[in-house]
Amino acid sequence: MQRIRNKIRQNLIPVLTIMLLLLLPLTVSAGEKWQGTDDLVDSKMEEVTGVSAKEPLVNIEGNLGLFLFAAGGFAAGAVVGYQWHKIFVVKAGKDNG
Repeated sequence: MQRIRNKIRQNLIPVLTIMLLLLLPLTVSAGEKWQGTDDLVDSKMEEVTGVSAKEPLVNIEGNLGLFLFAAGGFAAGAVVGYQWHKIFVVKAGKDNG
């Protein structure tokens, strides 16, 4: 047990150093405003095709879209989990009994 603790202590400083070096570029550019991927794709397609983007049918502002996506994922996960339980747990128990 002591040998494992010594190895962890020996490797802790190099691992933390590497982590900090990898995170350094993120802290340097934190002041800049990042452009969203959808804006980049829209502008590139506008340049290539010459057609501008149209307004969406349902304009969702702010984090409402993210909330709806998360709520849909939760609902889908509940349905899939319930069906998984019915198929692999309940039926498996009936076959063995």
